[in-house]
Amino acid sequence: MGPMVGSLSSRVHAAGRSGFDARTAAEAVRAFGGSPPVESREVTIQGPEIAEDGAAVSLSLASTLADVRQLLLLVERNPTLLVSRFEVSDGVEPAFALKVKMSETSGVAAVAITQDGRSFIARREVKVTLGGCLGSGGTATTATPASEPSRIRAQARASGALVRVLMTHDMESGQRRDGAGKLVPAWHITDVGATLNGRPVFAAQWGPGVSRNPLLQFQLKGAKAGDRLAITWRDNRGASRTDETSVA
Repeated sequence: MGPMVGSLSSRVHAAGRSGFDARTAAEAVRAFGGSPPVESREVTIQGPEIAEDGAAVSLSLASTLADVRQLLLLVERNPTLLVSRFEVSDGVEPAFALKVKMSETSGVAAVAITQDGRSFIARREVKVTLGGCLGSGGTATTATPASEPSRIRAQARASGALVRVLMTHDMESGQRRDGAGKLVPAWHITDVGATLNGRPVFAAQWGPGVSRNPLLQFQLKGAKAGDRLAITWRDNRGASRTDETSVA
């Protein structure tokens, strides 16, 4: 992975990916240096009341707390509780939207961890009609994911830029069985990072709960038309790519 991910996530990579082994929100937060989380109205988690397809459920998490440095997205009844972890800088709003897999009706949660290690949580329930956690969320492609460019759209706004990124990847969870009953090996993006004009703005770690062909949305601070935005990802097999665009 390029420097845009490593420069923001050195603390977490030094400790490994233990947060993705957590079975409770408190365990996940502790893995990233946070105190036991308490409920807060300054943290929000949004999603549909009913999701007809659990293979791609749109969830968004955000916080208005000062000094937020990490955001965690959790799906409580998934085989892997922690879906994603974002480490943010002052160059991005502490707010992200992401499509995830949900195996069944479940509570979902957003956790914000501040610079001094305090943790705050918000929860809600999403009812799932057809679970989608075990599969890849669609028919597997024959293309090598790293050969397919990410589609990036960055639109300038008064206070920055709204960014939407569509990545091409099968995002196999490692929990799905093929027609012969054999487990399909895990193959999913593990790290994502963004830079604006060469300066890191966020780094993220993802688990197997992110949906196939991930769709990510976030808001840059202070970006203007003509600025260069780069998105880098890496998967658990070592494939990686970087794609760039200009803020329009």
